Amino acid sequence: MTQFEHPLLDFGEGPYACTESFAATIHFSEPLADFLTAAHGAGLTPVVVARADAWWSFAARFYCEAFGARRLVWVSGGFMDLDSGARGGTVSEACAGPGEPWTGEWPSEPDALQAVVMASAHHSASVEVEIGSFAEILAEGLAGCGISAWGAHEPAPLVWEKRRYTEYLRSQMPTIRTFLSGGGGVFQGVHSVSRTPTGVMEIVTATMPVAPIGTPFPQVASTATDVLSQVADSVSMPMIGSVCVMPGWRSGAYPSAPTPAIVPAAVLIGPRAVRALGVDLEALATEHRISAAGRRRLPSVIAGFDGVSGTPWQQAKSLAEAFGESAIVGALDGGGR
Repeated sequence: MTQFEHPLLDFGEGPYACTESFAATIHFSEPLADFLTAAHGAGLTPVVVARADAWWSFAARFYCEAFGARRLVWVSGGFMDLDSGARGGTVSEACAGPGEPWTGEWPSEPDALQAVVMASAHHSASVEVEIGSFAEILAEGLAGCGISAWGAHEPAPLVWEKRRYTEYLRSQMPTIRTFLSGGGGVFQGVHSVSRTPTGVMEIVTATMPVAPIGTPFPQVASTATDVLSQVADSVSMPMIGSVCVMPGWRSGAYPSAPTPAIVPAAVLIGPRAVRALGVDLEALATEHRISAAGRRRLPSVIAGFDGVSGTPWQQAKSLAEAFGESAIVGALDGGGR
């Protein structure tokens, strides 16, 4: 390992800078945030080694992935990589993979259907624009709570006040990420904001309980489409959004085990991508559960996957096939920006 020093560094192994934690829950704390940033900046792969029974907060998992960090746990004979399931007597061996599929049991039964949300919007360059409105819509519409706090790490120490928050973001441009929290941690999100040549782009990635376990999926999909419609109605240029669902826990934390598979509930396709796709939306609506939202002249499209006519994944695949591969590639390449 190249010369690297940090208070959280417990040991190094080749290209890996390793920190150990004996906490019951791994949070994206200020020290961990600094460690991930420093190790990544030094050209090393950060590694967080935890107890096999540790839980990981949403923010900890998000930022570990964002910084290319590996999440390992201690097991008999060495380490296990939580993402691949690979085991080894050393960190390098565990990170080399591939591993065997995880066959263990969760420490407790999931107590909620957890929504995993990503949504983005572009705003024109204007002093009147307040950043964070559609994050509030997601929190209130899906989790039933407002955003109450924000910060650079967990716990979010600053009281949510949108105008002051917007002023802070402007002072930190061109790019900044913050952690958002609401409902005593029920809503947890990462807010990425960056300056563009014509304005400001914001992306919200969040998780929150959307319904109790056992709720009929059409009901969940209906809630998701309604909320994405509100997002499209609230901002001048929504870009893209998705709501997926998986079994989880109201705390937003997940155990040291592979994350359950997600199921799509709804997507938002913004006006630029709709135009680039060049699809007859009225004809498409005869075969798929889609609707227009937002501005009448530049509408967004909301698609719901209720699992009634085929599984949600089959419905999503069918919609993608209706758009066509070349049209989707073209929209992603230029029309959606």
